[in-house]
Amino acid sequence: MELLQGYAPLLDISYWFNPRPVPLGPSLVGGVFSFFSWFVVVAVALRVIAHFVGKRDRLKSDVAARFARLLGTSGFLGLLFLFFAFEQIPLFGMRFWFLLLFLLFMVWLMRIALFVVRDYPALRRQDTEKRRFERYLPNRRN
Repeated sequence: MELLQGYAPLLDISYWFNPRPVPLGPSLVGGVFSFFSWFVVVAVALRVIAHFVGKRDRLKSDVAARFARLLGTSGFLGLLFLFFAFEQIPLFGMRFWFLLLFLLFMVWLMRIALFVVRDYPALRRQDTEKRRFERYLPNRRN
């Protein structure tokens, strides 16, 4: 059990809800800042991709936009919580917020995965059937 010995504080409730936690070191702040900054950068890139793909394929654009919202929101909240922890603000600097953000991220990711696995194929079939049906209808002239 020596391997898990360093993770013992993670199981202690006072570690997560301590209003005045130990200040973050500069290397940890830099690593966490880089992590959440990449979330924001990838969210912006996915948003641009969703915009350009949306002209050709509405459903793929929707999936990319969902991932962009997830990463953008998580990245922004992570950077905000990091700022509060770095400035040692008592209530908002608690480690609990990072745990809550992780849970929010996982639930949101599972909802997107369910959409992609369960709803996306059905919507794709409906879209294909609609295009096939409309192919035989006369076009409106302007």
